[in-house]
Amino acid sequence: MFESPGDALDVGPGGGRDTRYLLSQGWRVTAVDASPSAAAALRRLPQQRNLQMVLSAIEDFEPASYDLVNAQFSLPFVAPAHFDATLKSLRDSVETGGILTATFFGKHDGWNVAGTELTFSTAADIERLFLGWELIELTEVDEDGHTADGAPKHWHIFHLIARRQSQ
Repeated sequence: MFESPGDALDVGPGGGRDTRYLLSQGWRVTAVDASPSAAAALRRLPQQRNLQMVLSAIEDFEPASYDLVNAQFSLPFVAPAHFDATLKSLRDSVETGGILTATFFGKHDGWNVAGTELTFSTAADIERLFLGWELIELTEVDEDGHTADGAPKHWHIFHLIARRQSQ
């Protein structure tokens, strides 16, 4: 989707799987995570000269300007009270012609229970949030599966790839 690597923001990189890939492809990566263990994992990655680690909750981070914003399995953990403003900040940080990739939790997700501070979306919510963008992919998955620790869970997720159109 890009002629050459540029500047990327990796939101909630955790152990650094996506950050590692981006670095290996020549991207300059800013990785933002509130977890000290994520920061420790990222410090072990190669190509440190192209990596800036920021220890912060994404809702407190002030993004610069990026060709790519990657937010896999991180945005749903932004509390509903901060979700729209955080997503707007991330959308606004994408350069014209740039890409935002993200995973959203759907309303049928097993973690959507009373009292949760997670954010759950519908396809219509996501389409509204990305009005004026080219939706390259918006795929829905609604199936039983497991969490990373092997616990059973019903997953309802949306995978998004969107390109920012000219202003």
